[in-house]
Amino acid sequence: MFAKVGSVLVVGGGIAGVQACLDLADSGYFVYLVEKSAFIGGKIAQFDKTYPVNDCPYCIRYNEHMECASHTNIEILRYLA
Repeated sequence: MFAKVGSVLVVGGGIAGVQACLDLADSGYFVYLVEKSAFIGGKIAQFDKTYPVNDCPYCIRYNEHMECASHTNIEILRYLA
């Protein structure tokens, strides 16, 4: 872990937002993630299966979501629409 070098606001907790949070937090920034719904994951969390292999899309990104939710340099602000 690097020393905190500043803070960043990320808007949206979809795939790109979660990955941006993890990259920035691992680089030493304190990250505020603003999400309008109760959960992170974006549209992928609503899908049942993926084409063509029928995998659970949320399950594929589960580790990243849990890491984002428990990272010490990330604060998730939900229900902010």
